[in-house]
Amino acid sequence: MATKKPKNAEITGNLDRKYWVQKADPLIAMKSVPFTLGELKILDTYISRINAADDTRRTVIFTKEEYEELMGLSCANPRALQKHIKALLSRVPELYMPDDGYISFVLFEKAYYHKDEYGKPIIELTCTETSKDLFFCIGKYHYFKYALENVINLTRKASYLLYLHILTNRFRGEWELLLEELRDEVLDCKEQESYLAFKEFKRTVLDPAVKEVNAKTDCHFEYETIKRGRRVAKIKFIYHSQRLLVEDIVTSVSVENEEDDMDWEQVYGSEQLAILAEGCAYEFNKDEMEQISRVLVRIHIPKDRMSGSQIFGKQFYLREKYAALNAEASKKAQNNEKPIRNRFKYFLKMLEDDTFQPIAYSED
Repeated sequence: MATKKPKNAEITGNLDRKYWVQKADPLIAMKSVPFTLGELKILDTYISRINAADDTRRTVIFTKEEYEELMGLSCANPRALQKHIKALLSRVPELYMPDDGYISFVLFEKAYYHKDEYGKPIIELTCTETSKDLFFCIGKYHYFKYALENVINLTRKASYLLYLHILTNRFRGEWELLLEELRDEVLDCKEQESYLAFKEFKRTVLDPAVKEVNAKTDCHFEYETIKRGRRVAKIKFIYHSQRLLVEDIVTSVSVENEEDDMDWEQVYGSEQLAILAEGCAYEFNKDEMEQISRVLVRIHIPKDRMSGSQIFGKQFYLREKYAALNAEASKKAQNNEKPIRNRFKYFLKMLEDDTFQPIAYSED
């Protein structure tokens, strides 16, 4: 585990594949993905090195060798490297937001290339004030967490995007996607006319990505085609398991404990609220959990049998309801029904159905 740095210090470190990436929903579900595979790896490595609870340290240091390795470059001269760095700073993603809108802005404001005190070339990468909200406001968004090593060895952008899709939908077990949605939105191939033919898309993009994700990440899955007449209309994904990478067998538990420095009590403002949030897998932010907590007061919930604790009784209740929420979402996906648009509102309505007082919830 990296040693603690003084407050406001830059964050540096070797390219440790065991670091964890904790990425906010809007970054997962970009409306478009203007980044190259190398730039996505830079983004994930940046996220893995920051402390999401400390927004005073938003500069991360990469050695030139680290940056080149992530970008897939070989001994680039400073001028050639500058071209790639400038390209990263110019990328403008479109990010879906919780209010069903989307927002566009650059993620990084500065990349400072120079030599450190030992004469070693380094790049200091700093996020913008606007994007800081995504990287550091850990109580505001739902986050997905995965080991950096799951993406660092991928050689195709489609593999990276497919891995994130599988990761964020695996709770469904099985789900279907329109072919156009998979091709144009999930794998970001809408500009490639040659991929309009499924045979070419399958051979060039889909099958290589499926093979690589299964071989190099902790997700194991397969897919089936669903035809309408003679034409492939949908793709059905079947998730099998989340498996450990070979080198994780002994170290995965200790590594997660070392790297997961998240102080959930600080995120949610109190130990009680953090305990309740754990029952919902930390999906909902502080304001949403406070609303949930107020509804729980109006539900008859028994104390936890083992500890005799009321708060852990509530946590167990939330775990059951959260599992029911995910089961309902999975059912809708399998039956091609309209998906749950706002999981928080849907979940809150589920809780209100158990209350002994009149409903205090509005769909507004």
